[in-house]
Amino acid sequence: MKLSGKVLVLLLAIFMLPETSWGEGSAGSLWSTYLKRAGLTFSLIDFDVYNKGSTNPNGTLSEDFSLSPFVTIASPYTFFGNSNWGWLMEYSLSSFRLNQQLIDIELVDLGTSVKGYYAFVTPTLFYSFSGRDTSSEHGKTIIVGLGAGIGYLNATGDIIFTETTQQRIEFDVSGMAEAVSVYVDYRRGNFVTRLNAGLTGLTEGSYDYDATSFALSFGYNF
Repeated sequence: MKLSGKVLVLLLAIFMLPETSWGEGSAGSLWSTYLKRAGLTFSLIDFDVYNKGSTNPNGTLSEDFSLSPFVTIASPYTFFGNSNWGWLMEYSLSSFRLNQQLIDIELVDLGTSVKGYYAFVTPTLFYSFSGRDTSSEHGKTIIVGLGAGIGYLNATGDIIFTETTQQRIEFDVSGMAEAVSVYVDYRRGNFVTRLNAGLTGLTEGSYDYDATSFALSFGYNF
């Protein structure tokens, strides 16, 4: 990651912390308000290359669903007035390595691959279907959230344009990116099941590059 990208993401994260300020409490008390979750996730990542401005990919690199551990950090739930609507900040960092291409609905090894990582910070609007109690030990909540913000995408590899010209191109891209995420959380006590999808994409030269993730996670809130 370029230094400028690191600095921008860090500054956004700092400036969009919850309403508690550093002058009102210690770093420890601020940290204690954050949502911290760890568990296992079944995830799938697709990496698409488009002609700039197109909505149909030239080709897609992908893999089967994989099982891996995860750790998530998010700012506290903040509700609007007395409603069940609210907002929070979500943070994500993930790496990927894909060695197959998706043709129709089949994964095929064409000798192409991509490796890289993405990170994003998204202000997220959510709605709680179960009221405003989001943390009681014996409570239940169902929360739907939609976030949009900025990210960083780094990807190196090659791909065959299986959907268009059949040409093979090499790429090495990195930079600030747009990020969108959507999720559904079901919490029972401190145990949480989450279904979520996210997209981090950037434009470089004549092409748009998108990393899209889909995941089903089982975690525990600390």
